[in-house]
Amino acid sequence: MTGTDHKRRSLANGHGLPDPLLLEDPMDALPPTAQRILAAARRLLVRGGFGALKLSAIAAEAGEAKASIGYHFGNKDGLVAALVDSLAHDANRGLIEQTSALPSSAARFHALIDGETRIAADAESFLAFFEALPHALREPSLRPRVAALYQGYRDTVLRALATDDPAALRRLTPFAMLMIAIVDGLAIQHGLDADDQALTDALALWERLSEPFVNEIGISAS
Repeated sequence: MTGTDHKRRSLANGHGLPDPLLLEDPMDALPPTAQRILAAARRLLVRGGFGALKLSAIAAEAGEAKASIGYHFGNKDGLVAALVDSLAHDANRGLIEQTSALPSSAARFHALIDGETRIAADAESFLAFFEALPHALREPSLRPRVAALYQGYRDTVLRALATDDPAALRRLTPFAMLMIAIVDGLAIQHGLDADDQALTDALALWERLSEPFVNEIGISAS
């Protein structure tokens, strides 16, 4: 098996997270057949919830043989692990790329809040993620995978603020945890009642509340 083939099988079966996490697209490490299977699983998850992820239904949706799912992903848990990775990737990579291109810490801070507002408003992606999350919490083999993804979310927030000071990073970690909790919670509320203005107002309030804290650490947010 070549190095590329080993990486593909490793990622598909829930091992070898991309490095740096969420910058390398997990889909890119998979062959076209596996990508079609993963896209089909995502469509079924959005339409019918986690219960719709039957191997026979996924194969039919993808137009592939059922055996190809086992070949590329090992089993259903491997498929779910790869699915969670793909759900997490695009928005977070976009956020990193957007903020890293800005010259000042204040601009990066405000772009971070704007980006998180867009992520919270992405109802389809959050619906798919929240459908898969309870299964991941119950399944011991998937819990470390999702824990690593949440660490990746925290790293995304910290990277957006672009500080190399270890003391500042330690103080910013609780901010990153709260940022993620707020975005997840607002995404649930937005999914139940899609009021874009209320979502924007809530994150604008978080921005005003957190700005003095970020300034105190020595990262200019004003």
